Amino acid sequence: EFFKGRTVAEGVFESRIAGVRREFKVYLQGTWNPKTFTLRLREDFVYADGEKDTKVWFFQKVGDRRYIGTRSDVLAPTHVTPEGDSLVFSYAAEVPLENGSIALRFNDRLTPVDARTVRNTANVVKYGITVGTVELTFTRP
Repeated sequence: EFFKGRTVAEGVFESRIAGVRREFKVYLQGTWNPKTFTLRLREDFVYADGEKDTKVWFFQKVGDRRYIGTRSDVLAPTHVTPEGDSLVFSYAAEVPLENGSIALRFNDRLTPVDARTVRNTANVVKYGITVGTVELTFTRP
């Protein structure tokens, strides 16, 4: 429900290992298809350095607060499941680099703060080692 319609997020990716800190905004548009029980979630990223990117998730409802998510750069479908007040999911994604790409695992936790705000925290992992974190706050306008 929260991601239907327009949402805006502000966040930061940080990797102390790589010495990287990237702040960004995300403009989201969520469209619910009641025939397929699927939420299409378009994410338009704008990084502080001016770089832009677009990702499109498809989350199909398979149970109460349970979804299966897919995205073109995600290597396999992810199961979104409830854990207390939060929704958690883990997925491996192909992340572009200057000279190629790298597969990283993202372990996400979405937690409601209030009716207009959801907090997303994620550990970014390679070979079982946390190489970075993502902190993101979604707000309904």
